[in-house]
Amino acid sequence: MEQKKFYTYKGYHLVRKNREIYYGNMAGDYVAKIDVQSTKKVKDLDIADKVKIQLLPTDTENLDITKIKTTSRENLFDALEVAHMWLGKANSSDVRIKS
Repeated sequence: MEQKKFYTYKGYHLVRKNREIYYGNMAGDYVAKIDVQSTKKVKDLDIADKVKIQLLPTDTENLDITKIKTTSRENLFDALEVAHMWLGKANSSDVRIKS
């Protein structure tokens, strides 16, 4: 069976569906969900100008809603930086992809 290739950012998978981006590794304790809430047109491109970030546990059986972190940023780069920092602190082991 052929293994799918994923885009990565700083050693974590990026998986996009419509306006949602999941960042992280499902083998870890947490992943980040990034929602693009609005965009603006710059030349021919739609650029995210309002982005919501959530740190979600991968174990949905024992979901503790008080442990979900949420914040907003004004661009995708800043959102990815926040998500990267959160994942590094929240996961009990290093689950980044090894090159």
